[in-house]
Amino acid sequence: MVKPLVIIGMSLLGAMCTFSQVSADEPDTYTRQDSIATNVTSVSANDTQLSNVQAASINLNNYYTTNPGKIVMLVDAHTYTDNELKNPLKKVTKGSVINVYGVEIAPSGYPRLKVDGGYLTANKNNVIKVTDKIENYYTVNPGQVALLINDYVYSDVDFTSRVRSISKGSLVTVQGIEYTSTGYPRLKVDGGYLTANKSLVTKPTDKIANYYTTNPGQVALLVNDYVYSDLDFTTKVRAVSKGTLISVQGIEYTSDGYPRLKVSGGYLTANNSRVTKPVSTLSNYYVTNPGKIIMLVNAHIYGDVNLQNQGNAVTKGTVVNVQGIEFAPNGYPRLKVSGGYLTANKANVAQYKETANSVKIQQVIKLAKTKLGDPYTQSQAGRLGPNSFDCSGFVYYLYKTAAGVTLNGTVTTTEEKSGHEVSLNALKPGDLLFYGTRGSTYHVGLYEGNGVMIHASTPEDGVKETQIQYYMPSFARRILD
Repeated sequence: MVKPLVIIGMSLLGAMCTFSQVSADEPDTYTRQDSIATNVTSVSANDTQLSNVQAASINLNNYYTTNPGKIVMLVDAHTYTDNELKNPLKKVTKGSVINVYGVEIAPSGYPRLKVDGGYLTANKNNVIKVTDKIENYYTVNPGQVALLINDYVYSDVDFTSRVRSISKGSLVTVQGIEYTSTGYPRLKVDGGYLTANKSLVTKPTDKIANYYTTNPGQVALLVNDYVYSDLDFTTKVRAVSKGTLISVQGIEYTSDGYPRLKVSGGYLTANNSRVTKPVSTLSNYYVTNPGKIIMLVNAHIYGDVNLQNQGNAVTKGTVVNVQGIEFAPNGYPRLKVSGGYLTANKANVAQYKETANSVKIQQVIKLAKTKLGDPYTQSQAGRLGPNSFDCSGFVYYLYKTAAGVTLNGTVTTTEEKSGHEVSLNALKPGDLLFYGTRGSTYHVGLYEGNGVMIHASTPEDGVKETQIQYYMPSFARRILD
C-alpha cells in the first residue's frame, strides 16, 4: 500500500513549480478566496494533495512555501479559521505586520500562512516577507514625512541612483509604500523613492497646520517663551520676551513629528499661535521700544493688538509714553501704551527726542495739572497765582514758574504776540490756544495734548480740563519749539 504523500520543504515543491502562471484564485484586490479544483476524479485518495495542486495548475513560485517569519499586507484581506479560506475570522489592513508560524497546504493545493487565530493567504501579490526590523519602518502610507536628517530621493527601491538631495526639516508628500526584494519598505515620492526608516523620517503631527514648516527667516514672539537646547524642549537656555524678533536658521523635527525653529543657541517653538512671521514691510515700523513717540497724525488707541476695538483719540502732536512692542498674529508690530495699543507705523508716529525746551514744556504741563480745581478770580491781587487765577494770569504764571519764560504781558491781547503762530492742525503740548480775533482776544488756555486744554475757565468752574473739540480755539501760538 502506498503511503500518504506529505509535502515537506522544497524538494517536492520544486517539482510543482513548472505549472502555469498564478491562477485567478487570489486577485490583487483580494475580494474572493482561492478557487478549488472540483473536477479531479481519477486520482487515488493517497495522492489527493498532489492531485489538487496539479488540477488547480498552481504556480508555487507565486506563493510562500516556507515560513517567511514576518509579512506585511500589500492589500486589505482577512484571516480565516480554515485553510481553505472559507470562514473569515478578522480583517487585516494593508500595511499590517503579521508574524507567521508556519506554512500549510490546503486540500485544494494552495499554500496558506499559519498566523495567530487561523490562516492567511500566502500569495506574494498580497503579502511580502519583510526584514526582522520592520517595526523601525513605515509600512502604512503616512501621507507626508519630515526629514530628520539630510538625505536623498533615489530613482530605484534599492537606492543605487540618487535623483536629488533633501534637506533636514523638509516636508515630503508620500504617494505610497513599495518594497525591495529583501523586504525593506520604501516611500514612493515625487520623482523616486525615499527611506521609510523612522529614525530618518517622521510623520508630522496631525496639527501641522498650526506650525511653521518652512523657514520664515525671522519670527516675532507673541508670548513670553524660552529657547531650549534640545528639540524635545527639556532644557531651557534663555528667556525671550513677548515682541522680540529672532532670526531663524532652519526647521527641524522631533521624533514624534513636531517642528521646531532652529535659532542661535538652540530651538524655539514653531507654533504659529506663539510666534509669527513679521510683515515684509517691517522697516516701516518701530520694532524696538522708542521710549516716547509723538503723533504725526490724528489716531486712536485700541483695546486690542489687532487694532479692532477703537478707544481714546490721540491727536497730532501728542507725546505718548511707550511701554513696549507687541506683534499682532498677522505680523504687524504695535506700540503698547497706557490704555491699549497704538500703530507703530513710522508714517503715523515718530520717536520723540527730548530737548531742553521739551523738558521745560513737560514741566509747564505738570505744574498746570497740579492747579486743577484752583479758583478763578479777576482781582488784580490774585489773578497771577499761585493759588487763584484768571485765564491770562494762569498761562503767564505757568511759563514763568516752570520754564523761566516771561510772556509778553499778562493779558490775552499782549500774550498773543508771544512765540509764533502754528496751525490748529499741528498742535503740540505747551501751545497757547487763543479765542477771539487777533488783537481782540478774550480767552487763552494751555494745550495739554490729546485734544485737551487746561485753563482758568470761569468763576464757577475754576481751573479745569476741556476737550477742545467742544470749544474750538481761534488760533494758537507756540512759545517753545
